[in-house]
Order: sequence, then C-alpha cells, then structure tokens
Amino acid sequence: MLYSIGEFAKLCGVHATTLRAWQRRYGLLKPERSQGGHRLYSEDDVQTVLRIVDWIKKGVPVSKVKTLLERSGQNYNNNWLILQETFLQRLHEGKIEALRQLIYESGREYPKDELVCQLLRPLRQKIAANIATTTTLREVLDGMIISYTAFCLESDKRAPGENYLICGWHMDDAIEIWLEALKHTGRGKRFDILPHLSTLLAPDMFPDRHWIVVTTERLTPSHLSQIEQWRNQVKSLRVVHL
Repeated sequence: MLYSIGEFAKLCGVHATTLRAWQRRYGLLKPERSQGGHRLYSEDDVQTVLRIVDWIKKGVPVSKVKTLLERSGQNYNNNWLILQETFLQRLHEGKIEALRQLIYESGREYPKDELVCQLLRPLRQKIAANIATTTTLREVLDGMIISYTAFCLESDKRAPGENYLICGWHMDDAIEIWLEALKHTGRGKRFDILPHLSTLLAPDMFPDRHWIVVTTERLTPSHLSQIEQWRNQVKSLRVVHL
C-alpha cells in the first residue's frame, strides 16, 4: 500500500514539512513518485520513520541518523545528557556567543519538541537554585530561549499558515510560554505570543485566531466553565497543562 505525504504524516506522527526536510537535507527517505510527481510512501518507509524518530528521541542529531540506519549497534542513549553538559559548561564559562550558536545548531539538528523536552526544560531545572550566580545563569539561558524562539516564530510568518495566539494562564513561569511556542514552530502555523502572565484574558478580542492557553495549575470547575465560554468565542482554543 502506498500513502500520500498527508496520509503518511498522520500515520507516522511526523509533520509533512519535517518529512520533506529529512529527504532533501539528509537523504533519509526515498519515496516513490506518482505520475503527477507527488510523493508516495510505502510500509517500509513507515518503519524507517519510526526508527528515525527513535534515534532522535535518544538524542542523536538528525544529521547522523543516516549512518545509524545503515549500520546499527551504536549506543547514543546519553547524547541528551552530553548536550546538556555542553550547554552548562558554556554557560559557566560565560561563552554567550558560543552558547547562542549551539542553540541554533541544535535547533537545526533536532525536532523542536524534542529540543524543548529533552534539552531546554531539563537545563532550566538544573540551574533553578535561588542564589545569585545560578539565577544569573538561568536569566542568560532564558534570554537566549526567547531570542531563538522569536527567530523561529518570525521565520514561520514568511510562509502562509493559520494564525495562532499562545498565552499563559494561572502559571508563574513566563518562559514556559516561549518553550511551548517553540515546540510548535516549523509546522506551518503563524504564532504570536502574549508574553506576560495573567489570570485575566479576553480571547474574544481576537475571534479569528486559534488560541493555545498554557497553564500549570489544576483547573477548577469555574476555570473549565470559562474555557468552554472562550471556545464559543474564537476559532479554536486548546489548553496545554504542564
């Protein structure tokens, strides 16, 4: 059985844009073509993508996956820890430019959701102590997260796509809004961020937008009722509970 790229993307849980990049940049996939030139994927391609995703989740840069697909047996389970230590070392050494370059390089090598969940969030947890030196390091890292996320969001706006607003609600860490937004970049969506934390929101002011509301608190029946009211006022609304 052969699948179109849309069907294949849904089947594998990998965005079509990512599949095209894996083919063009890294030669990881070689789909057949229809008479009209459209990509067609086989069951073997499904297994290949699942293996690619597995390697990436273990911390292997996508640029190195092709070699691993051709010869198995290497163990990269600790790659995320190694990358975390590299980031921490550059932070402690005050190498801000080198750290910025590493963030951009990592963003090209890994899917954004893996970058956030396996690298950036664990890094922030490792430098969470409430002392002057650690707080300063975390502020530097957070500034780079904001800068890199803004770069990715602006890049997405150069192409057509649905318009989204993402915001925090009943939470106390504004950087989590930026991290959640970063996870959604490169997927054909155009995001704007409400960067400040508030318990007061009026999504009906922008009814033609899709909304993503990020929260860390357990939502009460009153909160859930408010969410349902908002859903009737905007194009769509989804709650992300961290």
